[in-house]
Amino acid sequence: MTKDKKDQTFIITNQSAYFLRPFDSLGAIITAIKFDGRNYDLRENAIMTSLRLKNKLDFIVGSIIKPKRIEGEYSNEVKAWEMVNCMVMS
Repeated sequence: MTKDKKDQTFIITNQSAYFLRPFDSLGAIITAIKFDGRNYDLRENAIMTSLRLKNKLDFIVGSIIKPKRIEGEYSNEVKAWEMVNCMVMS
């Protein structure tokens, strides 16, 4: 992105953490391992691996933070972050 506000473009490629695939849907099962009160480490590892595979782990670990919203504007980057963050939280 450039510094000039008029030239700013937000492009999502298939390698971007913002890219949503058809199977990245709300309520999608990301691991078959159910938490039984004793297998926290196993389940955590399965969830982290699944999110890493989907290129969404950065939303959980905080590497991708919500972009700042400029007053009076609602940028495509903010919209994309909110959509993916909601999907990951679900």
